[in-house]
Amino acid sequence: MVMTEEPGRLTLTAEDQLQASLHYVCLSDSSWVLEQIFVRPSQPATELAAQLITRFIELATAAHVTVKLLDPYAKRYFAQHPAPTLLAAHQLPISGAAAVQPVSLN
Repeated sequence: MVMTEEPGRLTLTAEDQLQASLHYVCLSDSSWVLEQIFVRPSQPATELAAQLITRFIELATAAHVTVKLLDPYAKRYFAQHPAPTLLAAHQLPISGAAAVQPVSLN
């Protein structure tokens, strides 16, 4: 498995096929948003997502930013693996009326 880093995106590929990706947005020099984690359904989701999140944490820590989480899996991950110096104080909810809603591509 090969990890590739691009601005706003981390990917894991095997045999030139995308296996997992993590997308984030740099809002400012001090704030990022982890938008989405994708893992191909046939792959071990927990393992690949953890690899991407671990690298994302390294990048965010080195950049001295705080992070807001939109992705529900990332929210669960950080609930189990607290990172109080990394996460912004007020996180967006993942359920309920105030939650960010998906946008249809059609």
